[in-house]
Amino acid sequence: MYEGRILDEQRQQRIKKITQSIIGLPTLPTVITQMIGLIDNPKTSAKDVADLISTDQALTAKILKLANSAFYGFPREIATVNHAVVVLGFETVKSLGLSVSVLERFAGGSSGSDFDRQKFWEHSIACGVAARVLAGKLRYRVQGEAFAAGILHDIGKLILSQYFTEEFAEVLALVRDEDLYIGRAEELVLGLNHAEIGQWLAVKRNLPDKLVSAIAYHHAPGRLERGAELASLIHLADFLCRREKIGDGGGARMPNLDPAALRTFGIHEEPKAAIRRIFGYGELLHEEMERADAFATIARGEDSDADADGKEGTQRKAEGEVVGEVRQ
Repeated sequence: MYEGRILDEQRQQRIKKITQSIIGLPTLPTVITQMIGLIDNPKTSAKDVADLISTDQALTAKILKLANSAFYGFPREIATVNHAVVVLGFETVKSLGLSVSVLERFAGGSSGSDFDRQKFWEHSIACGVAARVLAGKLRYRVQGEAFAAGILHDIGKLILSQYFTEEFAEVLALVRDEDLYIGRAEELVLGLNHAEIGQWLAVKRNLPDKLVSAIAYHHAPGRLERGAELASLIHLADFLCRREKIGDGGGARMPNLDPAALRTFGIHEEPKAAIRRIFGYGELLHEEMERADAFATIARGEDSDADADGKEGTQRKAEGEVVGEVRQ
């Protein structure tokens, strides 16, 4: 027991050392951190959130663009941020702002070696879309939260690829040459895995606790004593995306299925039969991915011109919003 505690402490110190050595890691914009706190306050109104978002013209433009995209499918144009907050809901707006912020800060480019950042983002966005699909099918209430967790679940891989290029190249070589699952290869090379790195960073960035847990336990939701729904949802979404071969989740080797993820949603049938049910949503996932191109555009770093063109118009819309909307 004592030896195990020492090893756990050494592991945590290694995580801390690695993450603290990252110089110049982009931080979340102030408006996003303020928005998270504002939405978590039960006294906050839709106008409060809209007023805050409207202080950032680029974020305003993106929120309106995405709210009017095929992904959300509203029949009428959403012309103001206040309207977007009302129809999307607080949690979806919070998750949307957080997802856009992270996508922008790591958009485009490549870390070289064998890591394809565009395929990484394709997988991450697909996991967000899959989590949103499964949330509807499995009756997980906050679909926007599921989408953000899917996008962010593998953020630890991105950090390792960008700031520990040589070590991560060794990881990818093991994945390719030894047909190892990427988490196991990370353990061999680094002594920890991307989920742990992602968890530490999520805590340091003051992300909501549910997102922290989903990032930390998306490969082993059964290790959570309570509150495992979101991590379980991302676990199943990851399986579905890998099965459909959308993007690159880190090699061809599938992770082990944690049966606890199925039990969390009341699925008690034999695991192979249960996972076939999850795989049955593959066609729907591909259909939804076609509607999610606006997010892929941001991940490719191709959306800055649209923001510049939209700033003036969205600012006028923000200024013309109706005052006094009630909290949704």
